Amino acid sequence: MIEDRKLEHIKICLEKDVKASHNYWDDVVIKHVTIPKVDLEDVDIRTEFLGIKLEAPLIIDAMTGGHRVAKSINENIAKAAEELGIGMAVGSQRSAIENPALEYTYSVVKKYNVPLRMGNLGAPQFAMGYGEEEVIRAIDMIDAHAMEIHFNYLQEAVQPEGDRKVNGLVENLERFAKKYKLIGKETGAGFDIDSAKTLKNIGFAAIDVSGVSGTSFAAVEYHRGGSIGKTFWNWGLPSPYSLLSLRSIGLPMIGSGGIRNGLDVAKALCMGASVAGMAREILRYATKSYEDVVKKIEEVIHELRVALFLAGVSSLKEIADCKYIIRGELRFWL
Repeated sequence: MIEDRKLEHIKICLEKDVKASHNYWDDVVIKHVTIPKVDLEDVDIRTEFLGIKLEAPLIIDAMTGGHRVAKSINENIAKAAEELGIGMAVGSQRSAIENPALEYTYSVVKKYNVPLRMGNLGAPQFAMGYGEEEVIRAIDMIDAHAMEIHFNYLQEAVQPEGDRKVNGLVENLERFAKKYKLIGKETGAGFDIDSAKTLKNIGFAAIDVSGVSGTSFAAVEYHRGGSIGKTFWNWGLPSPYSLLSLRSIGLPMIGSGGIRNGLDVAKALCMGASVAGMAREILRYATKSYEDVVKKIEEVIHELRVALFLAGVSSLKEIADCKYIIRGELRFWL
């Protein structure tokens, strides 16, 4: 059952080693500016993403849903996102599309005035018959401002019960991509430029790069008993590499995949992201309380402000002034 698999994924992400072997954000070093431009508390981190104003350039990215345990996780995230004025995405809504009795594990977020709520459906399902009806149901379920369509073909390929269909996918998505705000989201393997251009050409509004650096869903499936997952544990494109590759196509980007702290957020913004997404780093706090989520995100926001302060950036409008160098394994990719 999908519901059982959702709980299994949560437990594995909390209890097992599922991280990529190398975090490529460590290969990015922001250059120090000796004399900052403004006082630390005056560094302005407010921004706008997809026409929506946010108090900080942060999204608590897609994690879960479809199991009763996920209800409290999503509620804690939503309450914290409302308080801090940041965005959030729910996990894949497929389980509730197929079993409406599970809708409450997602729709709980409607209780809170989250500035940016993003729904989530899997790309493989659109190659298997999903269409506008499912998009509308997913949007209505959480009053979503935008919909993530997640491209998780690495996970599906190593998962014994995975869906590997691709034929007809792009043509199906094209039928309604210009009617709704759709975000193309990877799930840990990174976005290549040709795929991103394809989505831009059919009307997608943004890309969530989610590259190699953070959670490996091949690793998650390995812990579920899929031995092939170990072989493909580190498969994919590094998160920063995806950001740099996609800057030229002109779509807003969510920098995600291995973001651990406010310094990583600053690196993502300097490299072209409009906002940064955090998921597994928040999960263990979201299983406790909304106060724990707030405390963690406030720490990240403070780290971000310090990083921009020391980089000589007074507001996100000046993020292009941020200078950095690239070293190590990431340098080989470039």
